[in-house]
Amino acid sequence: MRDESKVPIFGRGNLRGDADCLRVNQYISQCGIASRRKAETLILEGKVCVNGIIVKELSRQICDTDIVEIDGQKISPTKQHTTIAFHKPPGVICTATDPQGRKTIYDCLPSGFSGLKYIGRLDLQSRGLILLSDDGELVYRLTHPKYQIERSYLVWTSRELSRRAMESLLNGIDIGDGEIGKVKDIFLDDGFVELVLTEGKNREIRKMLHALHYHIEDLKRIGFGNIVLGDLAVGNYREITGDELEGLKCTVYF
Repeated sequence: MRDESKVPIFGRGNLRGDADCLRVNQYISQCGIASRRKAETLILEGKVCVNGIIVKELSRQICDTDIVEIDGQKISPTKQHTTIAFHKPPGVICTATDPQGRKTIYDCLPSGFSGLKYIGRLDLQSRGLILLSDDGELVYRLTHPKYQIERSYLVWTSRELSRRAMESLLNGIDIGDGEIGKVKDIFLDDGFVELVLTEGKNREIRKMLHALHYHIEDLKRIGFGNIVLGDLAVGNYREITGDELEGLKCTVYF
């Protein structure tokens, strides 16, 4: 294969940004292979070929007629996916259907979102940020423990956490079934505490604080990766922006 970085570029209109073309790193990102930043690394390492030619020029434009390969495997853009942020109210369950007839998160959303999968559930009485997407690979990666995606929670307890309790949370607590619950960071505020976790074990915060003999009065998730709840009203949703989605992908695509 020839290396395009070493051949003349005159006469190659799609190197200069024709309409309806994409920069090569953006094209790779839309194929679901890597984030734009990681795609640049693949390009500079000489792993990307366009029409049989190795490409190392980051400004290279990809048009509909181009054939793109990474490590000899042809790639093509995936369908446009939908990813939203939803402010789950308390008393609403994270499931598609409930045998007990309780209200589900899908009852709170337009019917067109019924095919979206939730990314990290919240228990019945917890509230706050839930991400939902129809991008199966993204859902898998964001919920897999190996990627250590940070989740931020505000927690109100019946009494203030002691220093010993906070040390236990940071060091790890047996929460049963052979699992250890652990907090990455703790931030104290007036009347509540912010806990940052990197896994999404079932009812992890509630189990940890129960083991330490603390009663949780309220629990609210305010962040998942780079996505924050912000001022999104309870029961409302918004679509994730392109920059936010790119930030999410940067954490799970290598």
